[in-house]
Amino acid sequence: MSRFFRRKKDDEELAEGTAETEHVEAAEAEVTEEETVDAPEAEEVSAGRGDTIPYHSEIQARLMYMFKNSSIGGGIEGTDEFYIEFMAMGERFWIGKAPLGNIELKTGAMTDQDAHIRIANDVVSDLLSAATFAEFSKIYIQYYKSAEAGKFIKIEVRKPITDLNRRGYARVPIMKLLIGSAR
Repeated sequence: MSRFFRRKKDDEELAEGTAETEHVEAAEAEVTEEETVDAPEAEEVSAGRGDTIPYHSEIQARLMYMFKNSSIGGGIEGTDEFYIEFMAMGERFWIGKAPLGNIELKTGAMTDQDAHIRIANDVVSDLLSAATFAEFSKIYIQYYKSAEAGKFIKIEVRKPITDLNRRGYARVPIMKLLIGSAR
C-alpha cells in the first residue's frame, strides 16, 4: 500500500531511508540467527527426555519399553550387541541384543555380560513412578551418586569401557544412562 502513496524523495532522504532499512534488516537477521540456534537444542531434549513413559508395574517392562522406544533407545544398530544383567526386586534378569538380532529380556543369570546393575527395591518403586525419561534419569543418577540406606544403584562394568563405547553404549541414551554413570 505504501508504494501508492509514496511521494518523490530527494537523494538525501533516499540515502537516509536505505541506511535505516539496512540497519533494521541487520538487526532482524541477528535475531533470527539466535532463534534458529536455540531451536534444535530444545527439540533434542524434548524428543528424548520429555515424552511421557506409560505406566509399568515391573522394572523389566519399563526397561524393555525404554530400549525399544525410538527416542530413548534409538541408535541401536543392527550390528551392535550388548548384554546387561540386572538384580532388582530379588530377581536376576538380563536384557541383551545379539548382532543383527532383536532386543530380548531373559530371566536368570548371564555368564558373559557387559555390566551388572543392582537396584534396591525402594529405588525400583521410585523409577517406576517416573513419568518421563528425564525424571527417570534424575532418580537413577541421584541414587547412583549418593546412595542412602536401602536406596542405592550399583553398577559393575565387566568389560573395558572403550569396547563398550564402540558397541553403542556412548550413542544410545538409555545405555549411556545405565552404564555411562559408572565412568
